Amino acid sequence: MTSTRPHVSQLPLEGIRVLDLTHVIAGPMATHQLCMMGAEVIKVERPGEGDGMRALRTQPDQNGVPPAFRALNAGKKSVTLDLKVAKDRDHLLALASSCQVFVENFRPGVAKRLGLSAGDIRRVRPDVIYCSISGWGQTGELSALPAYDHVIQAATGMMAMQGSEGPPVKVGFPVVDTATGMSAATAILAALLRRAKGDTSDVEIDVSMVDSAMLLMATVYAQTIATDAAPPRVGNRGFVGSPGASTFEAADGYVSIAANTMGQFRTLCSIVGRADLALPPYLPDGLSDTDFLFNLASPELGSELSAEIRKLEAAEFERALIAGGVAAARVRDLHEFLTELYHKTPSLNVPEEPTALMPGFRSEGALKKESCYAPLLGEHTKVTPETA
Repeated sequence: MTSTRPHVSQLPLEGIRVLDLTHVIAGPMATHQLCMMGAEVIKVERPGEGDGMRALRTQPDQNGVPPAFRALNAGKKSVTLDLKVAKDRDHLLALASSCQVFVENFRPGVAKRLGLSAGDIRRVRPDVIYCSISGWGQTGELSALPAYDHVIQAATGMMAMQGSEGPPVKVGFPVVDTATGMSAATAILAALLRRAKGDTSDVEIDVSMVDSAMLLMATVYAQTIATDAAPPRVGNRGFVGSPGASTFEAADGYVSIAANTMGQFRTLCSIVGRADLALPPYLPDGLSDTDFLFNLASPELGSELSAEIRKLEAAEFERALIAGGVAAARVRDLHEFLTELYHKTPSLNVPEEPTALMPGFRSEGALKKESCYAPLLGEHTKVTPETA
């Protein structure tokens, strides 16, 4: 029998309240994703200062909502509380009683000293999902160490893998912070699913930057464990090690190419006018089009191929490769990508907030459609548990 009940569309996290005591990037990235999936996020900030990303003193013309802050805080509510003052802490605990999720990124031990440990929050909200985000984890002899993105990149070996020679090079954006926020959001979603299934046990989540960095490097982590040796620096060479998987200099720019299989490499060689480079002595005989060219790059082949590519105009070369079924892209800066290509994709833009992005997926009914804006510092300070 067909149901006649009307279909009611509801965001996945509609009705979920999150008390957000995080700042800078990792924590706000986590709660931003929850907010975009329908959660009500109450951001607690220091009076007069707020989240450091507001840059109130260094960018006063931005009114406390510069682009980087807007990107991770659109749609949230802002409450200012001094957590060292008893009445403010009491107000925070009252807010916590109405929130299913509590997220903090203090250095381990600070929340406990403030009277805001998981146990403290459970006294006012027994079923709370309590998520702690830190650099090195909540326990262990390194837990007290301070952490920032590029410091974790240095400590974990990530920085040592970038580039091909010269001094270490960090990834050009806060990749570890971003991954840590994504890990925290995933963990919170998993905990909410546990609750939905009837799990009433205490839930404390420990998310660290070093663990998130390891997860980003999962394949080279595995190789390092297996070989008991550090991974080499490979520069712009592709992971497979194919002679056609690298970033090559063209006549007027650079083109990154992923000709990983024999068939793709033959196409590349044909386009540059050197079909012989796909034959012995450069490559073994008898390879099928689907064979991956694992670690078959050689200095001799690389030199010959690079010399031919340097004669070609980058944009035209890019078009020819794509037409031939070879993944390739002219190296663009971010502004070029946004103006030339991104608007041709479905994109992840937050409605009416051009600086912010949705979580990294599209699914009808899963993400907010109404306009969002980043709150001014303390804009919602009078919020109560009943009106949160």
